[in-house]
Amino acid sequence: MTLVSLTGGTGFIGAALIDQLIAGGFKVRALARNKARVRRAGDIDIIEGDLENAAALGALAYGADVFMHLAGETHARSEQDFTRINVAGAERAATAAAKAGARFVHASSLSARAPETSPYARSKFESESAIARASDGNDWIALRLPAIYGPGDLVTLPYFKMLKSGFAFEPATETPARASLLFVEDAASAFIAAASCGAPARVYEVEDETPDGRTWSEIGKALSAIYGNNAMAIRIPKPAIALVHEGMRAAETMFGRTPSIRQGQVNELFHPDWVARDNLFGAATGWRAMTPLKEGFAKTVRWYQEQGLIQP
Repeated sequence: MTLVSLTGGTGFIGAALIDQLIAGGFKVRALARNKARVRRAGDIDIIEGDLENAAALGALAYGADVFMHLAGETHARSEQDFTRINVAGAERAATAAAKAGARFVHASSLSARAPETSPYARSKFESESAIARASDGNDWIALRLPAIYGPGDLVTLPYFKMLKSGFAFEPATETPARASLLFVEDAASAFIAAASCGAPARVYEVEDETPDGRTWSEIGKALSAIYGNNAMAIRIPKPAIALVHEGMRAAETMFGRTPSIRQGQVNELFHPDWVARDNLFGAATGWRAMTPLKEGFAKTVRWYQEQGLIQP
């Protein structure tokens, strides 16, 4: 039985990945600071620890056939925290995998394509070089994931609520910005494909089911159709969104909370092209996204409603 070890199992994608690995007959071992937060803890082995604990990472990697690294920080308090967790943490994980001889699959981000946009994007770009260096000849692959949505995600909940209220805010860019969006179950299956395919070591962008992505207007119309409310599109200029975001960051920081809006996120929002187009990952693995946007949105809305987060 193939043993898959992973970090980030308590996260949004990680939880879906564990479900798919168990269903696929894999033996699973996960790193967790708190075992109680692992949804399928009774079905897998748990190693207690974090990305700064080299001994725990070594125990996680020992005897594994595949090491999947999904843990990371998307909303750190500082640029130094992004580097400490997303870069140094990934390097430690890749080092542990290399010592154990386990194929290393790293979760990067499509934002790494434009590292100048934000500290987060820069940290994901630097993480790719870090894991290649730490692998030192060991088998590795890095997946640049686009925006991920689906049941269990609270990051996109405000957008779903906004569309429910009848308004579809979108960035006022000179030309319509386009992006790929991937359903969480498809994202999880991409990791399994990466683990099993023997594709050459490199960074791959993971595409959705449309080769040219979608504009914000197209995304808003697809979600509005689920609600049946024909939401009104409102284009917001960058200075206005920047003012709101910085105000929210300042207020949350003042009260000692980790900001829900990361530094540079406005630049990410107004970037014109977050589309994964090259299809090299699909060509190398045979993987493809299986969930059309409307189907994925319908499943997500249903989950939000079941959780009482959005009214039917």
